[in-house]
Amino acid sequence: MNFRIATSVLKTNSSIGSSRILSSISGANSLTPLVSTSFAKNKLSFNYQSRMNLLTISNSIKESYIKHGIIPDVIADKNFDPKGLLIISYGKDKEVTLGNTLAVDETQSLPKIAFTLNVSDKNGFEVDTNDAFTLVLTDPDAPSRTEKKWSDFCHYVVSDLKLNPISTSEVGDNVKNLTTDLEFDKGTTLIPYKGPGPPPGTGKHRYVFLFYKQKKGVSPKPPSDRPNWGTGIPAFPAEKWAAKYDLELLSANFFLAQNKEQ
Repeated sequence: MNFRIATSVLKTNSSIGSSRILSSISGANSLTPLVSTSFAKNKLSFNYQSRMNLLTISNSIKESYIKHGIIPDVIADKNFDPKGLLIISYGKDKEVTLGNTLAVDETQSLPKIAFTLNVSDKNGFEVDTNDAFTLVLTDPDAPSRTEKKWSDFCHYVVSDLKLNPISTSEVGDNVKNLTTDLEFDKGTTLIPYKGPGPPPGTGKHRYVFLFYKQKKGVSPKPPSDRPNWGTGIPAFPAEKWAAKYDLELLSANFFLAQNKEQ
């Protein structure tokens, strides 16, 4: 799996500050800068060069999924090939980088998220103005990795998000359209964001963001409860909820967090 991600120039006048997402990708064989981000008016923004450099991230993304058990605990398909990269930041120096650890108190507010399409997708991937997308945050370790009575625990669901119209097979000069800031206020919040709350003594929990493309004409419904995604079935995965609505998984990103009392 070769991943070509557009890089940007770091530039901001925001009082919030700015940060660079680095390839501190757990399980990666090499370290390479991924993308620079800046903050403006509660949004992530990307300031592109006219001819953007493209970086190749070989198998590091999938290696991170496997190393941390995202495959198969959260994503059952061992051959899952991401269609793009979720760029997630909880603020300055608080990016989500495929398995890094963040403090619980730093992740209680909804982060800024953008999605960048994988321009090396040989099959081509098209987004039109009628397409809609769903983002979820799930914890497969509730209350712990060995005790699954509340797993998966649903932390957030928002549907009807939009991406910039683009075809990866015909990118041309439209590189700016490859990345879209996700505007949650223009989507449909099915389950409000709830920050991590791992119980004492349960070790590090995996908090996994999953980004899906919705099937045309099908709108997902909220689960009836957060534990077990409302099913009452221990170890019920978020992807089974997604399958009910024919959601197509495009990408995943995740971080770790634990209670201070261990």
